[in-house]
Amino acid sequence: MFAGILFAALLAIGFMSIKSSDYKDVSSLKSLDYEAYVTVRGTPVNLAGSSYLLRIGDTVYSMKGFGSYGVAERVDGPPFGNDDSYAVFILEGKDGFRVVALYSANEFKNLYGGSPSVSSRVVVEGRYEPSVHVVIMNTATGKVEEYPLLMVNKILEGCHESYQAPAGRLES
Repeated sequence: MFAGILFAALLAIGFMSIKSSDYKDVSSLKSLDYEAYVTVRGTPVNLAGSSYLLRIGDTVYSMKGFGSYGVAERVDGPPFGNDDSYAVFILEGKDGFRVVALYSANEFKNLYGGSPSVSSRVVVEGRYEPSVHVVIMNTATGKVEEYPLLMVNKILEGCHESYQAPAGRLES
């Protein structure tokens, strides 16, 4: 009986390690110079307590940081993508390479509530667009950074609804 339990435990650990090893690190995108549908994992950069301006082409967004993510609302320019507001993650890979991952703020709120919990590792699936750059300016410090874009279709790991937190962070 003990051997059966041990076998089942080892089998479960094996399946879990296979599942998590399927995800490439965000750093793997550094060498990708064409658009591609990808599944990657990365560490969200802390955006807490700051306000930002984002520019994608001719479109400008105002963004407020909420810890591991921010919420950006379009303030000028033509619509970009399918939404006027996005949940924004700056995902960092093991070697420090970063991308901006945009996910529909409406979908984010519907799936994870008004105050979602975001873990220290996020796995996302979407279209990597290395020729599209997101320029981010911290309005308090004036620091400007530029990153390639990842338009997220699904968040596979790392976000869940925070049942204890008050709702409404995504409201304007």
